[in-house]
Amino acid sequence: MTEPQEPARKSSLEPLRDAVKTPKGRENIAAAGRGFARHFAGWELYAITVVVVAVSGLLSLPRRAAPDLFPVPLIDVAEEAATLGHYAALADRAEREGLPFETRAVGDALRRLGRTGVANASDVEHVRRVLDERVRAALGAGQLEALVRLRAVQVRLFLRALRAHDWRGEPSNELRELGGEFPERALKNGWAGPEGCVASEAELSALYALRWGELTHLREHPAFKSTLAEWRRYYRFLLLYPEQAPGVEGARAERAELRLRYVEALARRDRDYPAALARGSLLAELGEGTLAAAELRAFLGRPGGGEWTLRARNYLVHLSPAASPADEP
Repeated sequence: MTEPQEPARKSSLEPLRDAVKTPKGRENIAAAGRGFARHFAGWELYAITVVVVAVSGLLSLPRRAAPDLFPVPLIDVAEEAATLGHYAALADRAEREGLPFETRAVGDALRRLGRTGVANASDVEHVRRVLDERVRAALGAGQLEALVRLRAVQVRLFLRALRAHDWRGEPSNELRELGGEFPERALKNGWAGPEGCVASEAELSALYALRWGELTHLREHPAFKSTLAEWRRYYRFLLLYPEQAPGVEGARAERAELRLRYVEALARRDRDYPAALARGSLLAELGEGTLAAAELRAFLGRPGGGEWTLRARNYLVHLSPAASPADEP
């Protein structure tokens, strides 16, 4: 007969008292920590904090920097996607349900104007008058919503023709009718090359929609008026890729002059755009140091300069080398 065994004991999560042994000498260290040395405990953290604060202070001081950057409008990616989706939905409906006769006549006149503007400039005014008459007829027939869908369809067709275009060859009839001289302008202004067009689909949509509104004289109609986000996309593209305008000496001066015009136009529509900072940078590029400094001071005088404040102060130090950083706003 086997001996009765003792009941099993429940294992404990607590370690035995002698399971963890104190290293030799630890008692002395702990005792010393209770003395004068405790005042230096954590000195590494304090040292790092002091260094970070010192470096941050140095980085926040104005330093001389040439005005070589200017602000461009920020893009709301979610709004951009929503706008493209809205155009697509309108175009889908137009292709599914068709468009009334008067509205289709407007589309035909727009295509004719695209062909005529390139082939026979002398007939442009006549075609423009025909287009105006057809727009009035469509509006008189109560086809405002149909015209909105027509614009969306022609935006889609223009983008499709542009994507299929070989920039080393001649434009197709479709691209010529919808875009007019756009292919030539794109090549001249550096918007396109053998590898394609630098503009995004959203930027091209904004460019074409504005052109469509100008040709039909409907740009200021509430149903066709561009949103602030669309104007921002439009002027952002032009600020980054300015057109080539005749009559201005030098490529760099030409770009700065054109950008100043874009800044003024954008500032009339976008109150949040830091136009004074952009003017200051572009005027400095044109060698107008006094005017540039005045614009930069105007920018620093307005509330909420944000991340551009230090850059504006750096520009001012560059434009006024005799001034010390402490003298600047």
